[in-house]
Amino acid sequence: MTTVVNGFTMAYTDEGRGLPLVFVHGFPLARGAWERQVEAFRSTHRVIAPDLRGLGESEAPGAAPVAMDRYAADVRALLARLGAGPAVLIGHSMGGYVVLAFARLFPELLRGLVLVATKAGPDTPEGAAGRRATADQVRAMGSQVVVDAMAPKMLAAGNPDAPLAARVRAIMEPSKPEGVSAALLGLADRPDSNPLLAGIRVPTLVVSGTSDALIPHAESEKLAGAIPGAILRLIPNAGHLVALEQADEFNAALHSVSITTPPDA
Repeated sequence: MTTVVNGFTMAYTDEGRGLPLVFVHGFPLARGAWERQVEAFRSTHRVIAPDLRGLGESEAPGAAPVAMDRYAADVRALLARLGAGPAVLIGHSMGGYVVLAFARLFPELLRGLVLVATKAGPDTPEGAAGRRATADQVRAMGSQVVVDAMAPKMLAAGNPDAPLAARVRAIMEPSKPEGVSAALLGLADRPDSNPLLAGIRVPTLVVSGTSDALIPHAESEKLAGAIPGAILRLIPNAGHLVALEQADEFNAALHSVSITTPPDA
């Protein structure tokens, strides 16, 4: 499905009925990264999963940097268009930065928070410079340079599942060069979300794979320690894309806590 929000055409999934679960993908991914969660939760919840602007099947309205606040505002606009919310927001990696921005900007629409393989802090100066250099490469050579660099790092090292590795690449490949470079520049300039954490007052689950090579699970431990009442789940034999690689364990983690239970249940 597609709709126009904030001046661009956004592709999204919207299935099921009940408490809305809004799944926000990471970089340079798309909503297909959540396909196993859509399948698992659509019989009991309303499952919404957008492609962020310029990524997946969503339109890239330009190559200017896209701030995490802008992505969050796009998600807010989609929920308004769909008449959904308050909702539980689930964000993976860059999607975690987006849902933290959403929590700061639109706290009245937040019923729960799931932070997956993500962190609160900004890039180091060296990391930001690397993202800007990669954005230049993408503009010159296309998105494939990012797909080739990042796809092998999404799963746990040594995972022999070749079809899953191919699926990861397939989820990444539709993203537009303008969208990928704009996301890189937005990531490089994103603010520090650590000051927000102590004020979060909704049920929060923090999830990480123990074999994550991109954002070590120590960052998840810091998040869980800084958010009042947060629950931490570390999933063995999972890399950065934990929700796809170890879907059964990830889904069980969501089921095991009250965060996905409607208030009147």
